[in-house]
Amino acid sequence: MSQQQQNPYLLTARLSTVQRVLMIVLGSLLTVLALFALTLGGFSIYLILGPLFLLMGILSTTNPYLRFDTANGELGLYSPLGFKSRTYGSPKGESIYFQVATGKIMRALPNGTHRKVSTFGVDRNELARIIAALPQG
Repeated sequence: MSQQQQNPYLLTARLSTVQRVLMIVLGSLLTVLALFALTLGGFSIYLILGPLFLLMGILSTTNPYLRFDTANGELGLYSPLGFKSRTYGSPKGESIYFQVATGKIMRALPNGTHRKVSTFGVDRNELARIIAALPQG
């Protein structure tokens, strides 16, 4: 059986450890509260939210939040469940670059305006690899 090699053109970054642990702990607490409410004969919305947060926390330990394709300049943002939620870069006619003055990842839109790409909650060490591959502006 051959091992599948990771695409060398894809750089990924996960959510920070703090956010991953927070989702797991919050999901566990909400699940316990929901089970406690069930034993008292009631129903709680935490029965849905608890396992959902727990699942998102567990999946975010392996699934990337940001994925940058260096071959075509596409930056994808993913949900903890693995679905692509946003796409930036060349597929939309934009260019992605790192603005050194502000320390932010920016996108230059086709109409000439510049917008910041949100990197809130991303693991800074993994984000540094993506920033190193981006053009500096």
